[in-house]
Amino acid sequence: MTRDYDPQADAVGSYYAAVEAKRLRGDTYWPAPKEPTTDAQTERETKRLKRALDRKLREAEGGGDA
Repeated sequence: MTRDYDPQADAVGSYYAAVEAKRLRGDTYWPAPKEPTTDAQTERETKRLKRALDRKLREAEGGGDA
């Protein structure tokens, strides 16, 4: 039975092998994870969706404008 090559499994294995080699070598520096950034359009869209959700919740409670 032949085993098919799985590039994802190979990549994961290579990553963990490299991390272990660095750990054994004594490396202690690991970069801090980057904070997610949003652009202006994403920020506007998020605010619009929050307003729409608040409006729907008010309408469901009976206190809406409609």
